[in-house]
Amino acid sequence: MDRRSYQLAVVTTALTFALILVGEYTAVSGSGATCGLQWPNCNGQLLPLGLQIHDFIEQFHRGFAMVVGFFILGTGAVSWRNFDARDVKIGGVLAVVLLPIQVILGGTTVTFSGLVPWGYMPITQAVHHLAALAIFGTLLYTALRMRELVGRGVGSVRTASLAGLAVLPVALVFSRNTVFAVYGTRVQLIHHALELLVFSAALTALVWARRRRAGRAARAMVATLGAVTVQILIGTGVVQFTPTVHLAYYVLTAAVAGLFVLTARSTRGDAAVAA
Repeated sequence: MDRRSYQLAVVTTALTFALILVGEYTAVSGSGATCGLQWPNCNGQLLPLGLQIHDFIEQFHRGFAMVVGFFILGTGAVSWRNFDARDVKIGGVLAVVLLPIQVILGGTTVTFSGLVPWGYMPITQAVHHLAALAIFGTLLYTALRMRELVGRGVGSVRTASLAGLAVLPVALVFSRNTVFAVYGTRVQLIHHALELLVFSAALTALVWARRRRAGRAARAMVATLGAVTVQILIGTGVVQFTPTVHLAYYVLTAAVAGLFVLTARSTRGDAAVAA
């Protein structure tokens, strides 16, 4: 049962990752403020079939979010019921607690964008994105701890940090005004997916560093998570993308790279340490 619970947590985490990207696509494609300010219907329809393209995207996003929401509820239930570890119980429950907050924020930014003056402002979008990151991070933490408790042990901090370091330059290539002259929908979506992978690698390294009592590596990954989160928020448009902000993005990328290198060097040989 515990192994199936772990598998459910992994699937839920992957679906949440995909949902964040679907939400990104809905926003950057201009589909977020459609559906005539209706919910749960979209211009009189409940199902997305037959709707115009932007309405279809928004209604599909809503339906997918509902499905993922049920997976989150299920993961929270099995975390509480099938595991004795206090942090696993809290992790599962926290994801469930954050879920309605995210739904309300989504309604504010999409459904009520024309009814609430601040509904579609960058700051609201940023908070909405932070809530999504919090849910995703909580689920990833819970899945990693379940992995340990079902007998797969603690992974290598060095491997996780090197994975993040490998993705980082690719994310930089797809960042705004770096290689691609036009930061179009496809480029932006790939960029955000890569940033989420860097975030995932940093969180994974943090969890495993704490389990191995590698304090220096854990502190480095806390700083890395903070820097990557700021980078992600820059991409949501919470601040105007000026040359100064662009330079700050590059500085943050260099800092994240340095922190990954520091963590990899400080945990050399950790794979040989008993879990």
